[in-house]
Amino acid sequence: MQFKIILTSLAAISLISGCGAKSDGNISTPMAPLASPASPASPASPAAASPAAATSAATPTAEGGDDLKTAVRAYSDAFLTGKATKAYKLLSVRCQKRTSLSEFTGIVTAAKGLYGSALPLETYSAKVSGDLARVTYTYSVKAINQDSEPWTREAGNWHQDDC
Repeated sequence: MQFKIILTSLAAISLISGCGAKSDGNISTPMAPLASPASPASPASPAAASPAAATSAATPTAEGGDDLKTAVRAYSDAFLTGKATKAYKLLSVRCQKRTSLSEFTGIVTAAKGLYGSALPLETYSAKVSGDLARVTYTYSVKAINQDSEPWTREAGNWHQDDC
């Protein structure tokens, strides 16, 4: 969660530039596909040889398990409480390459100034397809709600991929 409201109010710090996001008026929603180019539905994929394997692998699951929800909470808590290094480690490798720790620290510091403490999730839902997920979660502060936020599993762990 890059907390688009923070980024909007801090126009000098742009973490989302070049992301291919669309705006619905309230929040930027990245438009990256849920499935990767080498998804199980791909004809070149070995899973495509078995219709049952292809169906189960290509069908997004509803929640993604406790490990995804735990990662979402950890990232959110670290982001809102100003723990930049901890939150940065929960970013995907792709996002870390696009944003330096120094730049990210400025954004997280601003979030701490605005919110100062971790906020409990009011709602949570996730759609997972392989190592990719889209997570929607809300707080009591509507400005930081996340809609279809991209997450990716790298080396067995979930990482926020909204950059």
